Amino acid sequence: MKKKLLQLCVIGFLGIQVTTAQELIVKGAHQSQKEEFGDVKIALKTSDNKSESIISLQENQATTLNKKVLGFLPYWERSAGAHNNIRYDLLTHLACFDFLVQLDASVSTPAGWPWTTEINAAHAQGVKVVMTVVNFGGSDGADAVAWEMITNTAKQATFFANIKNIIQTYSLDGVNIDFEGMATAHRGAEFNTFMANLTNYIHTELPGKEVSVDGPAVNWGGWIMDDLVDSVDYLVIMAYDYTSGSGANSGPVAPLTHHTSWKRFIKRTVETGTYAAPTASNPEKLVLAVPYYGQQWKTDTNASESTTISHVGSTRYKNTVTEADTHGGFIWNANFEYPWYTWNDGVNWNQVWTDNEISLSKKYDLAIENNLGGIGIWALNYDGTRPELWELINTKFGETASLDDAYVKENIQVYPNPTSTVINISNTNNLTLNNMELVDVLGKSIMTVNSKLESIDVQHLSEGIYFLKIEINGGKQGVFKILKSN
Repeated sequence: MKKKLLQLCVIGFLGIQVTTAQELIVKGAHQSQKEEFGDVKIALKTSDNKSESIISLQENQATTLNKKVLGFLPYWERSAGAHNNIRYDLLTHLACFDFLVQLDASVSTPAGWPWTTEINAAHAQGVKVVMTVVNFGGSDGADAVAWEMITNTAKQATFFANIKNIIQTYSLDGVNIDFEGMATAHRGAEFNTFMANLTNYIHTELPGKEVSVDGPAVNWGGWIMDDLVDSVDYLVIMAYDYTSGSGANSGPVAPLTHHTSWKRFIKRTVETGTYAAPTASNPEKLVLAVPYYGQQWKTDTNASESTTISHVGSTRYKNTVTEADTHGGFIWNANFEYPWYTWNDGVNWNQVWTDNEISLSKKYDLAIENNLGGIGIWALNYDGTRPELWELINTKFGETASLDDAYVKENIQVYPNPTSTVINISNTNNLTLNNMELVDVLGKSIMTVNSKLESIDVQHLSEGIYFLKIEINGGKQGVFKILKSN
């Protein structure tokens, strides 16, 4: 019972719960995973050849993406060979994680720095590279460091100058501030003024460079979000950790929707909660970051949202997407629009709650529907060599549909979407259909469909993303995305 009460006290995201004794500062997902995965000794083994020169941003390499796609690259994934798996053509921003600010305003670089290979690969594709500066990891405490930078004008000036020097030295394109673990009283007007000062300084000293800030999914207190969004070029919503690893019950890391007992979920965060005002007035300044990770617990039962016995650890997409198949596949929770799976190891029940391509697709749709500035990824290489999440980004934010595709879609409707058993096709203007083919996310043909059919039975297909290609007379082709959920 004592353990459960403690868990209930600390559950939350980048926020606090107030106890009678003191305010408890809760670690965010970035800090927690740095402690969990960030073995500096391993990372240091893969430093670049520092004699290689860094190229500047090739601005003539115009992106084909229609929104920002910002990928956080933590040093522990960079040292694990992330470069070989990154689709730089499907990014607009590469955020190098992390640069640690100290109490004296000095800024230390990430393990293995400089990341010449990654910077040059990004710049060659026209991808901006920004430094993510954090306040956690030092011995002085995250809140103390942040408050010193915010209130001590001399140290603030030194801090800004140090950021400028790093940007200039390594031809970077801006700075992303990720200050976590700040006390409630330190998150408001003073922090917003600090961010506005940094933005003005960088814009003045380094014209064309960007300043962004990472914001919490839930305003647990103290944040003044409208002003914070106004103080920077854009804000990255860390839309995850709604259920933390220390939670008393298993549950979704990033629930899109909710059931009656849940009050915090991404749709509310964006539309009616924490970011409602900027979503209405400045949606292009918001970037919705999604998790490529999940959480695993040992639980009392195999029931959804079971009481937890212990937290096993954070998971990565590249592992869970295959592991789920060995344990009976993903279970779709319609309340949260979120997948999970469970198994018994002979002693305990285990549960993993983690996003897959279906749940991520729905989050991207939310960003599109609300005209947000783009999406973010925490973290690059958590998907390893798997291609489907990159293909999903390409589908959602790649080059705008061709005229042929638009013409076909004006005349043919495919519904419902998502579907569980049947794809219905409505050929409203009676176009002559030459071919219909269903393919998976890798482009592999699943079935060729009789062009005279008005419906396709797909109940036998596995859960996932598919594409229905319809070719009409004259060779014009439309491609319709199908989300198959069980």
